[in-house]
Amino acid sequence: MIKIFIGENSGFCFGVKRAIDKAEEIAKHSKVATLGYVIHNPQAIERLKRKGVQIIEDPNNFRSTDLNGTELVIRTHGVRKEMYEQLKRSGLKFFDATCPFVIRSQRIVEKFSSLGYSVVIFGDPNHPEVVGVVSFSKSKNIFVVRKPEEVDNIPFTRKVIVVSQTTQKLDDFTEVVKKVLQKAFEVRVFNTVCEVTVEAQREAKEIAELSDVVMVVGGKMSSNTDKLYKVCKDLVKSYKIETADEIQQEWIQKAEKIGIVAGTSTPDFIIKDVIRKIEEIKRDSAEIIRIGRKNRFSAEHFEWE
Repeated sequence: MIKIFIGENSGFCFGVKRAIDKAEEIAKHSKVATLGYVIHNPQAIERLKRKGVQIIEDPNNFRSTDLNGTELVIRTHGVRKEMYEQLKRSGLKFFDATCPFVIRSQRIVEKFSSLGYSVVIFGDPNHPEVVGVVSFSKSKNIFVVRKPEEVDNIPFTRKVIVVSQTTQKLDDFTEVVKKVLQKAFEVRVFNTVCEVTVEAQREAKEIAELSDVVMVVGGKMSSNTDKLYKVCKDLVKSYKIETADEIQQEWIQKAEKIGIVAGTSTPDFIIKDVIRKIEEIKRDSAEIIRIGRKNRFSAEHFEWE
C-alpha cells in the first residue's frame, strides 16, 4: 500500500468556500454574477458557470445598467475602493465575499496612510488583491515590492508601515521588513500574511520532507499555490499541476510515499481526482495520512474512503 500525505490545511479556506457557496446559493433563485474571478481556479470557475453563475472578468469595465435584476458577489481578492463606492451608488444588490484578511490590509493601509505614513506592500503589483489594497491609500508615497532587493529603490522617509499580500511566504516578508527598517525613522509592521497560508506552507515543508515526490495542485494563476510549490521544490522532486490528467507515470513510478499539497483555491473534487489517478497509476490503494493541525480559518476537509 502506498502512503499519501495531505496537509490538514490543503484545499479551500473558509473565505473561498464562503464565496462559492454564496454564489451557488443565489444562483438557485436569482441571476448572479461574480465581480472578477471569485477564485483563481479554472475548474472551479467552470463549475460555477454550469450552475448559472456569470463571471464579470474585468470589474473595472462593468456597467450597472447591464445588470438590472442581477445580484453581485465580490471576489475573495476584493476590488478597488472606487468600485465599492460605485456599487453602493448603483443600488445593485451585492454580497461582499472579500477575504477578511484582505479587508484587514485595506483598513490598515487606509488608516495609517491618512495619518501621514508612507506604505510598503510586499506582493505582486498586478495581483487583484494588491491592486485593491493600493487603492485604499490616502498617500501617494506607496510602494509595492516583489522581493527584498526592491526595497533598495525606496527613498528614505520619516515613518512607514509595511504589509504583505496575504499569500506571500512569511520568511520572505520578514526579509522585506529587515530592509525597510533601514529606510525610515519609524517603521510599523503588520503581519497580514493569511494564517491558513502560513499553516499550509509549514505543512508543505513537512510533507516534502516525508515524501519521495510531491504533487502541488492548484490553478496556474494561484499565487498561494505558487508559493507552496516553491517550498516543496527546494526539498524534494515536485510537480505543479492543475488537474490529475497532468500526472505522468514516470513521476511516481518508483515512489512509495507521495505528498499532495493543494492551494486554498483548489476544490476537493480535484484533490480526490489526484488521489484516484495516483492509485490507478500505482495499481495499489492508498493510505491517506493527514499532516498538521486544522487552522480555524480553513474549510472542513473532505473525507477520503
